[in-house]
Amino acid sequence: MELTLEMAQTLQLLPIALLALCWGPSMAGAQGTVPLQTLRCHNDYTSRIICRWADTQDAQRLVNVTLYRRLDEWVMDLPQPVSCDLSEDMPSLDGPCPGCVTRRCVIPHQVFVIANSDYFSFRPDRPLGTHLTVTLTQHVQPPAPKDLRVSPDGDRFLLSWNVTHGGSESHWLSSLEFEVVYRRLQDSWEDAPTIYSNSSRAILRPEHLTPSSTYVARVRTRLAPGSGLSGRPSQWSPEVRWASQPGDEAQPQNLQCFFDGAALLSCSWEVRSEVTSSLSFTLFYKPGPHAGEEECAPVLREATSSPYVRHRCRIPVPDPRSHSQYVVSVRPKEEEKLIKSSDNSESVPSLLCRVSCMAPPTLNVTKGRDGYFCTGKKKKCTIHT
Repeated sequence: MELTLEMAQTLQLLPIALLALCWGPSMAGAQGTVPLQTLRCHNDYTSRIICRWADTQDAQRLVNVTLYRRLDEWVMDLPQPVSCDLSEDMPSLDGPCPGCVTRRCVIPHQVFVIANSDYFSFRPDRPLGTHLTVTLTQHVQPPAPKDLRVSPDGDRFLLSWNVTHGGSESHWLSSLEFEVVYRRLQDSWEDAPTIYSNSSRAILRPEHLTPSSTYVARVRTRLAPGSGLSGRPSQWSPEVRWASQPGDEAQPQNLQCFFDGAALLSCSWEVRSEVTSSLSFTLFYKPGPHAGEEECAPVLREATSSPYVRHRCRIPVPDPRSHSQYVVSVRPKEEEKLIKSSDNSESVPSLLCRVSCMAPPTLNVTKGRDGYFCTGKKKKCTIHT
């Protein structure tokens, strides 16, 4: 059979095409990192392999990576580093690579075999890694509670939940306690009260809750003291929300006081904004059950995201050792306004003037700084008011 020139060229390029197919697996694993995603290599099937790849400037500020090549025909051979230079040519990418720096690598190679495959990888310029010896009893994190729910129980609310122990070694977790955190919807978790329970339930009594408010709670599992285990608490459970018992919304609420450990007792309370337009509330305190009551001043007010106005006041604590228990209370402040009757009369008052004289005098009623007065012209008479 006689070969044409076109057929001869096709047969000459066939090994190169087959070699390109054999290189397919070297790109199949190019997932995740930018250098592997951008790596592209080709050869001239005579003397060299040319590779291009890119890496981000942000990564290069922390670590440099080097391209390594391995031939599968030499199973025992270690991957060899490839020398690369900076390049202006950006390899063809599936998407943009902002802030990337490209490199071009020329690998001298003269023996091309269709059955061979080249494997490329990247290694950091120094050893990177970390290790940890784990003692199981010192690295315990119990499972998080599930199915948190709330139900009314008279004037109280009952929180309950479940904990599922996985595996056959659940006896390790036989000694657990639970941390319940609850707050009003408008408050933060940082200021939320905490209740600890040894069972999968907790009771919130009326003194724990502000009436007519929306509450949210969550719970997590902790290792009980004395269990012989250490670690960290579980993740928080999903939150549950409910409305507290109704009450007198005109009452001041959420009275809290905290001592700074030195010389100040800081207190705060809340009153509905509608009530504060009619009444002023202040805080009174006694540095002991039998001491005299004093008024805290000044009282500062601040708006909140709720219908309540928060009030704050600081109580001086000059001698915390001798007076370690303060009694505080909040109630409406008795305020008075002075209104003088003599300065706020709508008409001239009727004054009784008694006159003793020989002839009828001329009388006048005039208003002075201290009230109304009777005056008259002197006609040898005396005016008595």
